[in-house]
Amino acid sequence: MKRVIPYWERKDEWARQGIFIKRVESSLPVEATEIPRTTLPYFAFLFLLEGEILADVDGEQCLCRGGQLLVVPANVPFSVHHYTDIVGYTGGFIPSALRDMSYSFLTSGKPILRTYWFDSATFVAQVMDRMVAAFARGDTGYLIRAFDLILYSIPSPGEAKANPLVNRFFEMLFDRSQVLGSVSGYAQRLGISPSYLNKLVRTQTRHSAMDWVEISRVNWAKSLLKDSDMSVGEVSVAIGVDDPSYFTRFFRKSTGMTPSEFRHRMVRNRK
Repeated sequence: MKRVIPYWERKDEWARQGIFIKRVESSLPVEATEIPRTTLPYFAFLFLLEGEILADVDGEQCLCRGGQLLVVPANVPFSVHHYTDIVGYTGGFIPSALRDMSYSFLTSGKPILRTYWFDSATFVAQVMDRMVAAFARGDTGYLIRAFDLILYSIPSPGEAKANPLVNRFFEMLFDRSQVLGSVSGYAQRLGISPSYLNKLVRTQTRHSAMDWVEISRVNWAKSLLKDSDMSVGEVSVAIGVDDPSYFTRFFRKSTGMTPSEFRHRMVRNRK
């Protein structure tokens, strides 16, 4: 079967004009699998109108939602832990293609997460929609001018940095070399109470720590069901659920199908 090349590996798209952009619109709660740790030779960006993505950018956890722009520096490793119901725009650029290379974030090596209020988010979406059309027709001049307008609104590095305890929680939660634990277990390892961990995580992400434990379990289960020959019972144990019957109910509630149905769909999609 011919391999589908992910957009972040398509060097011709950004090399041709120094910048590329595409619209993304996918409902991914069932088919979503983690994007593995990747390092790109250019700056990557994502602007969401709807949905959310939790990315690990060189150890820093970045949760990007509707109305937010995430910029990942060149040559900085990143991976995606969780994503769902995405509508927005994504792409990449090389600094030498820009009209203005003095933006401080270009040399900081740190990810930038910029939040836009409704009117501003609508304006950014309109600009990016025109950029998609400009990229398709090869209008590099307009593409660079429009993107420069968006980059001008990005603040200096340091805005919207996650709480270190929340960062550590996500690092443990998505470390696939360890068995998934409970909220109380993670809180104990962090030296804080479960209620305080829930408060920190909810303040940072609007989801509770328990919500993220469940998201991690579902994503890990999907990956194992899709890419391994483990039985449903073995997958259940691997993600920290001792009761296979409970795992089946939990998985169905989260995805709308049983683990076996999910696996059959993944096999069918590969053919």
